[in-house]
Amino acid sequence: MTRRWVGLALGASTVVLAGCGGAGTAAPRADSLRENFSGPACRFGSLEGTSSFGYECLDGEFRAWIDNDQESYDFISAGAGESYDDAIIEVDARFVSGEDAGAYLLCRGSQITGNYYAFRVGADGSVEITDYLDGEEQIARLNTLPEGPPLPGANRLRADCIGNHLALYVNGDLVLEREIEGRAYGPGDVGLGAGGGSQGLSEVRFDNFVVGRPE
Repeated sequence: MTRRWVGLALGASTVVLAGCGGAGTAAPRADSLRENFSGPACRFGSLEGTSSFGYECLDGEFRAWIDNDQESYDFISAGAGESYDDAIIEVDARFVSGEDAGAYLLCRGSQITGNYYAFRVGADGSVEITDYLDGEEQIARLNTLPEGPPLPGANRLRADCIGNHLALYVNGDLVLEREIEGRAYGPGDVGLGAGGGSQGLSEVRFDNFVVGRPE
C-alpha cells in the first residue's frame, strides 16, 4: 500500500519491531508556533479534493479525511511551512470516522527527500513511531495504550523529536519512545495527518496545535 504526505511527499512498506512505554516527564520548551484553526486564514491551507480525500479548516478545527475504499494511499497531511530541528509538537485530536483510523503527527519532513518521522495514535488504541527514508517506511515501533482506546472526545497528543530521541505521549502519559540509530534527520517541516484504515472513511479533527523548541 502506498502512503502519501500531501504537500510533503511519501510512500511506504511495513517493517515492525517491538515497542515499550511508561511514565514520563514533560521537557521544558519555548513555544514558537500556535494555531487554533479559528481564524479566517488556515495556516495549513486547504485541500478539499473530493469526497474521497482532503483537508481543510472547518468550524475552528483542522479536518483531515480519506476514504480507504476509493484511494490507493491511506495517509493525508498538510505541512505547517516552518522548518524545525528539535521540536515538541502538541495537538488535540478526536476521531470522527474509522474504527482503525490513525491520527498522525510528523516532524523533520522533506518533500525533496521523502524523509520524515511519523507518530501515530489509532482509534483502536494502537500507537506507533515510524521513520521514512526516500518515501519508504524503515522501522515502525509499535505498542498499545495501557487503558485501551483513546477517549471518545479530544485527546492531547504530544510528539518529541529531540536529537535521536523520539517520544509519543497521549493525555500526558508516555506511551512509546525510541532512539534513532545513526544520524538523525535534519531540520524540516512539521505536520498533521489522518488515515491508516483498510476500509471506509478515516476522519480526524485537530485543534490547539503547538510547536515548541526544547530549552
